[in-house]
Amino acid sequence: MKGNHQRRNYIINLNVKQSQNRFAWSSFIQIIPINQLYTPRPSTMTSIPPTSTQLIFKAFNEPLVLEKSSPPKSAPAGSALVQTLATVIRPHYREHFAGRGFLNVPAPSLPGHACIGRVLAVGPDAVALRPGQLVFAHGFAFARDDPVNTQVLYGLHRGNSMGTERAGVLFDYWKGFWQDVNSVPLENCVALDEKRLVDDLHYGFDDLMYLDRLSVAYGPISAAKLIPAEIVVVAPATGHYSGAVAELAAQLGCRVIALTRNASKMTPLTSRHSNITAVELTGDRETDLAAIRTLLPPTKTGADAFIDVSPPQATGNSHHFDIGLEVLRPGARAVLSGALSTATLPYSSILFRNINIIGKWMFTAQEMDALARMVEAGVIKLGKQAGHENVGGGFKFEEWEKGLLEAEGAVEWGRHVMFMP
Repeated sequence: MKGNHQRRNYIINLNVKQSQNRFAWSSFIQIIPINQLYTPRPSTMTSIPPTSTQLIFKAFNEPLVLEKSSPPKSAPAGSALVQTLATVIRPHYREHFAGRGFLNVPAPSLPGHACIGRVLAVGPDAVALRPGQLVFAHGFAFARDDPVNTQVLYGLHRGNSMGTERAGVLFDYWKGFWQDVNSVPLENCVALDEKRLVDDLHYGFDDLMYLDRLSVAYGPISAAKLIPAEIVVVAPATGHYSGAVAELAAQLGCRVIALTRNASKMTPLTSRHSNITAVELTGDRETDLAAIRTLLPPTKTGADAFIDVSPPQATGNSHHFDIGLEVLRPGARAVLSGALSTATLPYSSILFRNINIIGKWMFTAQEMDALARMVEAGVIKLGKQAGHENVGGGFKFEEWEKGLLEAEGAVEWGRHVMFMP
């Protein structure tokens, strides 16, 4: 009680002092009970529909199949029923459905690894989510009885670094998001402030779907412990997720050096962010190192961090990887967040410079929550003002062929394709 009493006196004194200068803290600080932060608007309350359309991947090299099902009438413990408002279509889905993709997408399965949705019902153990709540629901699931060792991207990849024995159990139980009504683990539903995002910032559900890409980008940025004004090298930086890493680091106040084979492809990013500079690699070590070092201030001996987001196709062609490591200052951080099968590390150079090598797959619940709050605060921009484009305007499940074809060609930064049933 004594501590609370002293704290109240401190606040009162502070208010009095400020009011003498014609500024009262109470005039611009609003205290909101935590249980009111995400209260759904009355107009958004929704009942569970009697049927749900599912878009199912039945067999390789065969058309997808539309089926009707009866969704559950309630949500069991540990889960929520979520209505799909928008769900992402990855560029490589057609490749996966033909059996040529680098991810393990089994047949039959229900694809779709994330959505913007509305909560229809919650399990009896839910303490924060409520029906009507707008959420970002994602498929990066942890085994509740083995969260350290067993994670899976349900709706996308049936496996992890430890194989499929345990990850397959999660994948088979939790279905993908290409359906009207989804059963989602409670911990995979990230509550969104709809009034702030939709009413105040004027984002559409398609704009908010970009959280899927930024969540994967924020994982390595968080792992690198980047702070504003630090210099980070990102390589490559023209793709969906690699470009999002460069974009997000820039929006958070870092100086970004983006390594690329074609600097003109970086124009959509560099034209919007003055703190992103593209370096077109020549393949010559000395030339490329010199080009990067000319961008460093004289007080810097190297970059503060390097984030590698290489695709699997870059395995065996690691010039950008070698250069990114070599330009780091002593004590810097290198985050490996790509998909290279193998890479060669300059052991002694890393050792003598005390470089911290960090592997980072996806994101934590805390990182996802932090990202959502930064978007709500307006720190991170989405939509047209950020250069993002919903290619095709959103497809119905019945238009799946058009959607997959459109997504296959939308591989550049900022462009995304989705179903909006």
